[in-house]
Amino acid sequence: MRNVQKNPPAPGLYATRAKPFRQGPKPLYHRSTAMNAPDQAPPAEAAPEAAALPAPPPPPKDPGPPAASLCSGASLRWDVLYALINVAAIPYFLYRRWVLKKDLLGREQKKGYVPERPAHAKRIWIHAVSVGEAKATHVIVKALEKQIPDAEVVFSTTTDTGQEVARKLYGEERVFYYPQDYSGSVKRALDRVKPALIVLMELEVWPNFTAEAAKRGIPIVVLNGRISTRSAQRYGHVRWLMGNTFLRVRRWMMQSEEYGRRAKDVGVEPARIEVTGNIKYDDVGTQPVTKEERAAARADLALGEDALTILAGSTHPSEERTLLDVYRLLVEKFPKLRLVLAPRHPHRLAEVEKEIAGAGLACLKRSAVKAQGNAALDRLPEEKRARAVVLIDTMGELKDLYRAADIAFVGGSLIPHGGQNPMEPAGMGLPVVYGPYMHNFGEAVLILRDCEGGPGGLLVNNAGELAKRFEILLADEKERVATGERARNAFVRRQGATDKCVAYLKQLLDEKKG
Repeated sequence: MRNVQKNPPAPGLYATRAKPFRQGPKPLYHRSTAMNAPDQAPPAEAAPEAAALPAPPPPPKDPGPPAASLCSGASLRWDVLYALINVAAIPYFLYRRWVLKKDLLGREQKKGYVPERPAHAKRIWIHAVSVGEAKATHVIVKALEKQIPDAEVVFSTTTDTGQEVARKLYGEERVFYYPQDYSGSVKRALDRVKPALIVLMELEVWPNFTAEAAKRGIPIVVLNGRISTRSAQRYGHVRWLMGNTFLRVRRWMMQSEEYGRRAKDVGVEPARIEVTGNIKYDDVGTQPVTKEERAAARADLALGEDALTILAGSTHPSEERTLLDVYRLLVEKFPKLRLVLAPRHPHRLAEVEKEIAGAGLACLKRSAVKAQGNAALDRLPEEKRARAVVLIDTMGELKDLYRAADIAFVGGSLIPHGGQNPMEPAGMGLPVVYGPYMHNFGEAVLILRDCEGGPGGLLVNNAGELAKRFEILLADEKERVATGERARNAFVRRQGATDKCVAYLKQLLDEKKG
């Protein structure tokens, strides 16, 4: 084995790597992230011990349907306004179509010619504008399938990318394009879909659509609602024009108090606003890892029961080298320390394997352990086994393999990439360490930073700080465990929005059935 002292990672690693990876790192808070951070939610109630499904929470109070004066139906006046706007924007639309190659798909469906469906008493139409909203719907759908198994859910999106995601999640037969807000398009779409209830993810409220749905007595609910600062300002300028549109929505179920205040500012009746929290946190697994699960995950990586394990998830170029340098330094003080690397992109596996060899360390592939068990470790040179770096070269296992770790490092954060998801390891009760470039998950970072009793997520700016942070956590088991628990509890306290929303949707469907 290469002698670490003869080939050190870098003389005085703590000191010489003390400057940031790049001067002037991108701010941690992306756009208005700090402003949009969710308010503290009340502590979650303890889960019942019974294996049966938990009883849904009482639904939020229903403010009732909009006033009859608001239910006059789609208007030709909006058609005229849209036509004038579209004529003025012809150059822009031609550019999108012929240069950017956008707006080419779903043209007939956008005119309302969506697949016609037979009548169904509990059909729910969920609209998600683009990719993010489309992905968020699956949390709601899972809960709907449990709480309202006889409901039929169909989906629309506005963008092509959102359409692609929705079709992968739910199949082509249930997914279609949202109609343009011309009165004829809206009427045709509603005639063909025949929804009992309409759910708009986050916002996407259009005048003719809401007016026609209100005329037909179809409740509209904004779910997981959010209104950005920019959107609030724009709506504020045209409040005189859009006011009735917002009043036709039966219920605004908002992600945070701040979003609720913005909804009120743009003209939504306070009685129709309910702050339920963000449904995306309900998708974070927060069940404590059992001893059996931990042992199984460690066996999957050929790790000993007493190994101190750092799992670096979704790493990017140059980060593996930094982690290997830090590992070679720390393993001298912590002989039972093991490093697990999970590169973000599979095509980089060979590159990372060379990095491991270049650091004088043996590489133990997850695929080899999967095929051979501990025999894969025995095949490595005896003098290198104790410090072998585990390389996760399989797909779709990272979430489960976090159970084997004592500390998690979030990749894509030491370079100007924007970071990867810190919520999975945090939900498992791991202390989460990340670099300065986490703007893709700024809200989650704020939550981890501001945990009750101290941080659950730990920011480092460079390799020196990374080594120091790892050393502190490795040396102090009590603090390591406490940090992980703070991270997990931060998301536990924010869960429950989905059950509140589904309970309300169920109430509306039952009311229509009655």
